[in-house]
Amino acid sequence: MTPQEFRTQFPALEKWVWLDTPGAPPGALPVIERLEHSLGEWLSGAFDWTEWDTAADTARFAFAQYTHVDPSSVATLSSLAEAAATTIRSVEPGKTIVVAEDEFRSVLFPALNHAAAHSISIDVVARTPGQSRTDSLVDAIDGSTGLVLVSEVLTNDGERVDLNKICDAAHSNGARVFANLTQTLGVLVSDLSQHPADFIAAHGYKWMLCPRGTTWLVADPTLEELGPLTPSWKTASPQRYFGGPYTESPTLSRCNSSPAWLSWIGACSALDLLRKIPERSGIHHCLELAAAFENSVQNLDFSILNRGAPSHIVVAVPPPGRTVSVAALRDRGVRATVTENSAVRVGFHYFNSAADVDASIDAITDSLTSSKE
Repeated sequence: MTPQEFRTQFPALEKWVWLDTPGAPPGALPVIERLEHSLGEWLSGAFDWTEWDTAADTARFAFAQYTHVDPSSVATLSSLAEAAATTIRSVEPGKTIVVAEDEFRSVLFPALNHAAAHSISIDVVARTPGQSRTDSLVDAIDGSTGLVLVSEVLTNDGERVDLNKICDAAHSNGARVFANLTQTLGVLVSDLSQHPADFIAAHGYKWMLCPRGTTWLVADPTLEELGPLTPSWKTASPQRYFGGPYTESPTLSRCNSSPAWLSWIGACSALDLLRKIPERSGIHHCLELAAAFENSVQNLDFSILNRGAPSHIVVAVPPPGRTVSVAALRDRGVRATVTENSAVRVGFHYFNSAADVDASIDAITDSLTSSKE
């Protein structure tokens, strides 16, 4: 599927230049149609709840196929925070958790909470000015480290960390790595078969085009210390409704959370659509658009916050004394985010085009105002 063909799957793009996928993408037609069909069945009473209840497991197998991993290594959860909290509980007593000071809160807060409640040490790593997040984390890893928590891309600056470098440093010290791929899986990453991280998580409602409430956790199912955050009939083997005894599934499905049916029904259609994107050309397309935007906005004297490897997300700060209004951008048909520090944040998916770059630069130029106005 070409970018142009992929674009036709998003009716909202007839109206908008959509660069706000780091927050949430527009709805994909196959996903919306699948949800509307299910809602119609619900309204009429024609639905079969036992069929709906299999959607999460269907999506688990579809995700495994999409990412080239064994289904036994995949768990389905509702949020990134659940995936992080599930993983953090596996840290060996006496070890230290390493996490960046500016890490996304759904990764950072489970670590802070668990460390405080279980007397586990945590090293919250401050960024050295001008240094990449990769180097800051690597410098903090030593023999006391048990787990490193890191997002491959954070939307506060768009830097893509070097997960190979971080994992090499962690593994050489006997530590494991939890990698949050929420901002990269589906756009810069799809094949996880050789991924260096020990635990991989992604919430599907961004670049993977799923409804919110669909998260995957990938890990070695033989890790006995990795258990469910909320044990239920969905984490047991065999799955039954009543009575005991409780016996956990030998696969990572033992970490499943109870599924929100409609979210997972939509996820099945989203995965069908994602599989139509050619991986290499998709990555090149998105990075090329991001680079073009970055070059153009720098010509307007914006500064780029990224101090590491480039990604499909660009965060640019206006020149001193100038500001960009979200409302002004929307008036010009551009969906993007202006952050708390007045930076403009954009992200490029496979459905974006060079025309989107041009339109966004024109809109930013027209909407630049004095910060005193």
